Amino acid sequence: MVADMLCVHKNLDLRLALCSKSTLSALSDDEMNSIRILINSAIPDPEVKGGLRWPMGKSYSGDYTIVGVWHNEFKSYKSPSLKLKVRNVDRFIFKTGTGEATIEINLKLRRLVSEIQDGEIDTDSIYNGFKDNLRLIWDHFLSWES
Repeated sequence: MVADMLCVHKNLDLRLALCSKSTLSALSDDEMNSIRILINSAIPDPEVKGGLRWPMGKSYSGDYTIVGVWHNEFKSYKSPSLKLKVRNVDRFIFKTGTGEATIEINLKLRRLVSEIQDGEIDTDSIYNGFKDNLRLIWDHFLSWES
């Protein structure tokens, strides 16, 4: 089950996912109430890993327990020559008490790859194309602002 939480006054958009060991086709009123309690007791907090925290004793309700929180921010760019996705991830795993913040980058140099596969390009052109793409990425994406 996934709950999207939009906090307009804090300019924050979070997603809370609850996992179950078994497939649930229909939830009872008690189960829905337990899940609602978990969602409603979540406090948006940019100072903690994952962006959400729960008051003491409120990270579980009924048969449900919060096991982890992830907060993601995405930037993407697509052109005929490249496709770039940058994901700023902030996560916390309650079971281990560990968290991490990472920046994940997925880059596809579409034009260079197709030219290399077709055998239409020399080493200098590959280098210059790669350098131009890196300059574009540096100028537009590596200045991450919250």
